[in-house]
Amino acid sequence: MAKAISRVQLQKIIGSITKFYPAELADSAWDNTGLLIDCSVEETTAIKNPKVLLTVDLTQEVAQEAIENNCSVVIAYHPFIFPSFKSIAPTKNPQHKSMLKLIQNGISVYSPHTAVDAAKGGVNDWLAEGLGKFQPGSIAKSISIEAARACPTDETIGYGRFVTLAGDGIKLSDLVSNIKSSLGLQHFQISSNYAAQSDRLIKTVGLCAGSGSGVFKALSAQQQQAVDVYYTGELSHHEVLRLKELGKIVITCNHSNTERGYLAVMQKNLAAEGIDTIVSTKDHDPLVFI
Repeated sequence: MAKAISRVQLQKIIGSITKFYPAELADSAWDNTGLLIDCSVEETTAIKNPKVLLTVDLTQEVAQEAIENNCSVVIAYHPFIFPSFKSIAPTKNPQHKSMLKLIQNGISVYSPHTAVDAAKGGVNDWLAEGLGKFQPGSIAKSISIEAARACPTDETIGYGRFVTLAGDGIKLSDLVSNIKSSLGLQHFQISSNYAAQSDRLIKTVGLCAGSGSGVFKALSAQQQQAVDVYYTGELSHHEVLRLKELGKIVITCNHSNTERGYLAVMQKNLAAEGIDTIVSTKDHDPLVFI
């Protein structure tokens, strides 16, 4: 069993997380980010060299993985206390059971979620880089779902990206290959008649990690007109149908598949801060392609 982390150590880790993913960038209107479980203790009883587990979803498997690897902190991209609990029933709700196991083992939990979405160098910039050869600085606009933007004077901060590709753009077939490679996927869903459009040149991409619905609606009319490809984890049937009817190509990869690969970047960032981290091997999207 891992010993709990000290309050000083925990604040150091949180300080490192918020250095890269400022807490004020999170969408507080609905998101439940921040320190969700605090098991920190006084310095005299704390573990000396705390280990941190990185995951997208904090499932029962991942909670057990944190215990077995003697981790003192879990950084879970998605908040697993969502929405907030009104009561606790561990025999009925697996999230409640995981929460109690983590507390019993002295494991704290922090969730940055939409702060990672919005930040410079965050998950959406990582998705943009995975598109392949694109002009430096071509992430022309970032989009805030809410009216109040995290930083109104900085167009590189927001919950999505409008990407302009270099030159005349790239072939759809190359874009597809780049996305598969960057996400480590063999398959995803695409709305186009791919065989007929594989040579189509793609110039602009609207993208959003996770669910792109609100972000894509927040694009300006000019941007919506310009977008060739919408790239995200998931959209509703009717949203995909509407965009396809407008002549757009939609690529969906399952929600967390557009987020999970970014954990390696987060690990590198935290390692630079002297934090010992491991990436979960049990974390995976609940849906798979077969």
